[in-house]
Order: sequence, then C-alpha cells, then structure tokens
Amino acid sequence: MNNLAKVFKALSDETRLKVLLLVSKRDICQKGISRYLGITDSSVSQHIKVLKEAEIIRGYKEGYYVFYHINENVFNECISFFNSLGNINENLLDLSNINLISTDCSTNCKSIKKCCRRRDV
Repeated sequence: MNNLAKVFKALSDETRLKVLLLVSKRDICQKGISRYLGITDSSVSQHIKVLKEAEIIRGYKEGYYVFYHINENVFNECISFFNSLGNINENLLDLSNINLISTDCSTNCKSIKKCCRRRDV
C-alpha cells in the first residue's frame, strides 16, 4: 500500500504527468524532456527524481545520456488496485488500523458559529 501511495503522490503534479506522457511515447533523455516541455534541465531533473523514487520510470545509460522508460510493473499494480476497489477484502485494507476521528468538533472548533452545534440543532 505504501508503494501505491508514493505512485499516486508522484503523479499528483501536472508537469510529472506531462513527463510521463512523453516517456510513454518513446524512450527519451532529460534534455529532450526539457526541450519539449520548455522547462529547465534542473526542473526536469527534480521531476525525474520523484518519478524514479516512486519507481514509475527507469533509466538506462547510452553513452553520455540517460534515457527513461516506463516501469510497466508499477502500472500493473495500480490497475490491480483499481480493479480490487469494487471487491475490497481484508487483505487489501485493514480497517482496524484506521483511527476514526469523532465528528463532534465543537470543543475544538475554531469557527465562531460552531458548525457542529448548528447541525445538531
């Protein structure tokens, strides 16, 4: 579950999604990504770092350049996760470890009108 969270977090940025789209079309180097998206090499480097840490993309070196491609195994895990949502079982999610927060926030409410008190009336 932790790996999936990293993947979804890495994909929550629009620029990283654009990088992913480029890499999905063909193997491409950092310089190519930078030129195509019109952003700096250092910015692309930071986005690639996040995508690599989440294991979404992998790189291989060819001469001076590193070319990036998609790690299909990660996307197969994501697809399996989404397919299992319609059929959640105890192996996927242990609800006993989730702390449910009380809905009565009136004691800690910072709202002047005390929103929870208004609902209870």
